[in-house]
Formats: sequence, structure tokens, C-alpha cells
Amino acid sequence: MKSEKVLKEVASVIDEIKARIDRLNVLKDKDKRKALVLLDEAKRNFMEVAENIAYDNEELANFFLKRATKLKNSTSDKTIEKIGVKEYMNMVSQLNRYSKAAPYDFSGKVKELQKAYRAFLFGMIPFYIISGIFGPMYAITALILVIPTLLAILSLRKRGSLGLMLAFAVIPIPMVMGAFSVRYMVYALTHQGEVQKIAEALGRSIMVAQLIVVAIGLLGLASLVLLGYASYMLYKHRHAFL
Repeated sequence: MKSEKVLKEVASVIDEIKARIDRLNVLKDKDKRKALVLLDEAKRNFMEVAENIAYDNEELANFFLKRATKLKNSTSDKTIEKIGVKEYMNMVSQLNRYSKAAPYDFSGKVKELQKAYRAFLFGMIPFYIISGIFGPMYAITALILVIPTLLAILSLRKRGSLGLMLAFAVIPIPMVMGAFSVRYMVYALTHQGEVQKIAEALGRSIMVAQLIVVAIGLLGLASLVLLGYASYMLYKHRHAFL
């Protein structure tokens, strides 16, 4: 595959960058060490991806090569003095992040992200249903989270880091709500008076009230499990988001 050759060329360019860094005078020793560690990791990642390619993506591989070449051309005292040490180190960090994200495009690991995305999406749906059942205060909380949730969903699909941050910001409240719903189900089913109140308020039989309580608990459990799984998967694959 053509991508394999290009990615190995990226690794070769990184070796050239490392050699140039050793000759720099403008960088402090700690910055040099940090840059070399990041570049060593990036090289290993690109080489590993090159050896385990499942999907050929020459366009993306060439993008990485252009970024590596740009960093190489910027690795001189004159250029770093012009753009600033901070900006140069950001360029090094960015290349490192690209190397961590590369496996998701070339080795099929993007399927794992789809699982996390679906778990987040389907985990949020029960939360909005439950919030409407428990009253105005919970409904208002759900409404506040609507926009961050939609932005997270849209950004996660594009593997944006904003979506990842928004997802982690949104998830805790629905998980707490899910746990509360399960707890309420247990309480209501073990206290007949609570079920009786629900039946009277709805004008339904005790059995219908019990089914409603169980449905609330199961929705809460589904939200808790799905969002817990989504949190784990999103954190595990956090490097895929740029």
C-alpha cells in the first residue's frame, strides 16, 4: 500500500528533525528533551501504523508527511526565534497527537469510536425521558444540557476534541439521574404507599403504576450502563480526537 511507504517516510523525516534539534542553541535543554521524547513516540507510532495498515489512505499519509516536513523546515535557530519557542513546541506536540490518532484511520480502530458514540447517544435518550417524568426542576436541567449534548454529538462524529470535552462535561448529571431512578424504583416497589400515590395521581391501577415505576428504573439503569461504557471508551480512545 502506498500509505505504508509514506508513513515510513514520515518516520524518516522525524529522525532528521531529531538530529536538527540536537544542534539547536535557541532551545533550552528541558525543551530539547521534551521535544525528543515526543518525537521518539511519534516515530514509533507512525512505524507501528505503517506495519499494520488495514485501510489505505494516501491523502492522509501525505498530510502527515507535509506536517513533518514543515516541522523539519522550522527546526532552526532562526525560524524558532521568529515564531517563538512556544509555537515550535506546539508544532512538535501536534505531530505527536497526529501519530496517536493515525491508527484510527489506517488500522480500523475507528469502529471502537463508533461504539462509544452510539453508547453516548443512546445513553442520553433515557435521561431526557426520565427528566420529563420527575418534574419541572429536572426538566429544566435537561433543557440546559440540550445544546451541549447536541454539540457533543456533532463534534464526536467529526472526532473533534471539543466533542470529547463536552461529552465528559455532560455525562455526570445523566449518570446521577440514572442512579437516582434505579434507587427510586427500588424504594417505590418496596413501599406500597408510593405505588398507591402514583396510581391515584394517574387514575390507573396498582399494576400499571408498578409497571411505570419499573420502566423508570430500567430507563435509569440503561442510561447509567450506556453512559458508563461511553465514558470508559471515550477516555480509552481519547487520542483519536483532535
